[in-house]
Amino acid sequence: MSRLVLGINSAHGDASAALIGEGGILAAIAEERINRKKHCAGFPRLAVAEVLRLAGATPGDVTDIAVARDPRANVASKVAFIASRPFTGVPSAVKRLAVHREVATSGGLVAEALGVPEASIRAKFHRVEHHLAHAASAFYWSPFDRATAITCDGAGDFATSLVGLCQGNRIEILRKNLWPHSLGVFYTAICQFLGFDRFGEEYKVMGLSAYGVNRFAREMRRVVRWDPEQGIRLDLTWFRHHKTSEGMETVDGAEIQVPRLWSDAMASLFGPARRRGDPITDRERDVAASLQTRFEEVYLALVADAVERTGVRSVAMAGGSVLNSVGNGRMITEGWVDRAYFQPAASDDGTAVGAALWVKHGVHGEARTPEVRHAYWGTSFRDDEIEAALVNSGLPFRKLGRDELLGAAAQALSEGKIVGWFQGREEWGPRALGNRSILCHPGWPGMKATLNARIKNREPFRPFAPVVRLEKLSTCFRGDHEVPFMIIVYKVRPEWKDKLSAITHEDGTGRVQTVRRADNELYYDLLGVFEEKTGIPVLLNTSFNENEPIVHTPDEAIDCYRRTKMDALGIGLFWLEKPGGEG
Repeated sequence: MSRLVLGINSAHGDASAALIGEGGILAAIAEERINRKKHCAGFPRLAVAEVLRLAGATPGDVTDIAVARDPRANVASKVAFIASRPFTGVPSAVKRLAVHREVATSGGLVAEALGVPEASIRAKFHRVEHHLAHAASAFYWSPFDRATAITCDGAGDFATSLVGLCQGNRIEILRKNLWPHSLGVFYTAICQFLGFDRFGEEYKVMGLSAYGVNRFAREMRRVVRWDPEQGIRLDLTWFRHHKTSEGMETVDGAEIQVPRLWSDAMASLFGPARRRGDPITDRERDVAASLQTRFEEVYLALVADAVERTGVRSVAMAGGSVLNSVGNGRMITEGWVDRAYFQPAASDDGTAVGAALWVKHGVHGEARTPEVRHAYWGTSFRDDEIEAALVNSGLPFRKLGRDELLGAAAQALSEGKIVGWFQGREEWGPRALGNRSILCHPGWPGMKATLNARIKNREPFRPFAPVVRLEKLSTCFRGDHEVPFMIIVYKVRPEWKDKLSAITHEDGTGRVQTVRRADNELYYDLLGVFEEKTGIPVLLNTSFNENEPIVHTPDEAIDCYRRTKMDALGIGLFWLEKPGGEG
């Protein structure tokens, strides 16, 4: 009998749920998309109900519930850590009992979320260690029968990275890095020091790093190093995360709060900490550049060590640190590995998929399904639902045929207009990949500043991303490894920089998404029609939102279109366009 496995990421940031059935992934969604609280933690009640609805499944159909947390994992190391720090370790352990209690009662929480008696939940309950879930999320979706699994993040179940040898259905763990030594904590702590102190802002500092120089290299080497025997090692002088009972977990579904990770001593390395909202100076730009450079050095040392241990140069990767697309770009273009598969939801949301996959393939031994090459596993809406939302909005709209819609969108884009694009099932993971996107001409004069001023309202140092059909990738960029999940940075070829000025970052790069027609026909064909009109095979693609989670429903998309200076909206087969100058 094929198992129907419900995967849950609970009590970590980016709470989420996923459902895996006989044919593989059926549905996956993060709680934030529905409750509109960015990076929310706690039990994903709405996401659990939604993945079952999307799959047409009932609670009684679920055979297994897999939660991506195992309080029993690495217990000896936890006990030793607590014993060495009784004044902070014990309060921290007590605080986490509430989190562990939630994990232990997930069956009841599922029943509560679905409004059914707990007795109707007959599924077997599984706890899956955090980093094993990360590894499973990447390997079981990859095309590889044999691979090296590499995970890296802040922490989960007392581990901060994992290396495994994967073959068939097996994942053999070869090495773990344990708390408090964490490459993710290193990056986040210095982001906080630079005034980027909210959960999930590391990508902003990665963008800022292109504007600085590596003048703090010596200081960064004092903060973190790679040890061939011990792995990632922090000099804990510069940190306080190991001394405090504060933690990032929460069980109330709120937006996650991050405690301060850096110690006062860090000012002796870099000068006074920047306060949020203060001007960004060359000092901040140079610290960001030095941080990114040191991150890459240790990250690539981890990759090299992993590949040497396994002898396998195909890698499957997940964990929050794996979202560092600049580091991934170096890994690919410099030949540190031969091939790589990245879980599209590389952060903790992806562990919902990983936990379910581990139970299905690693525990029950069911055969793996083919490679997952796209990330469209969320909610979709019928044309009648979209039309009802449009009628209710009072905005003028037209219903078009497919080719008419593509023509209208490509024409608007070729004229430098900003187009919202809401199509099909929404994306799994943090990236907008063409179904909940804002699209623009990638070389229109001043487009980056225009998009920031009119819609995104974000820091000017943050880059916008390009999307290109796979067969045109190497025409415009110095790279040929497929990037369906926008997780690798490539250099823009010099002859294309002027034509792609809005997506070319300060260092001459772009964080690329590639598209195959088999994975998203409408998106692929839009790129083709735009190229016919302009001679440019690339579009600028950014997330469909304005300082909020990516839009989830037609109402949210219409509201974002209405309140911002977006010029046009393609939503299903419907087309809205503001009169000239109103955008």
